[in-house]
Amino acid sequence: MALAISEVVLTIPLAIFTIWLNATASPIGPWRSWDDTHFDYFRVEQIPALFWRSNRLLVVAMEFTRWLAPFCALVFFAFFGFADEARKNYRTLFWWIAKPLGFTPSQSNQKRGMVSIGFVLLFPYFTLDTYGIAS
Repeated sequence: MALAISEVVLTIPLAIFTIWLNATASPIGPWRSWDDTHFDYFRVEQIPALFWRSNRLLVVAMEFTRWLAPFCALVFFAFFGFADEARKNYRTLFWWIAKPLGFTPSQSNQKRGMVSIGFVLLFPYFTLDTYGIAS
């Protein structure tokens, strides 16, 4: 439910803002044909920052698209990276690395269970045991 609510709360305003920004930041030219659309398709224009930074909406659009992906990745990790199964796999990997270095888990750490924060992983996940990494 938390994932669905955050999807609605974050996606709808971001989509509305993106549509508005794309419609106002640069003019939309008339569509002529596919030949015109794909003309010189492999050309990459290099525009000096002096020109594109002079348009405030263009700067906002570019920075918005630049930072949106890392933000979404952090939100995704917040939901799935702290789940009970993920923490169990982190612990398994940690001890797999620490045991050859001479560290061993104490009895209290081995028997202590972690409390789930209530998020469920909806797609198949793998454990380190599946690939023969953990002992």
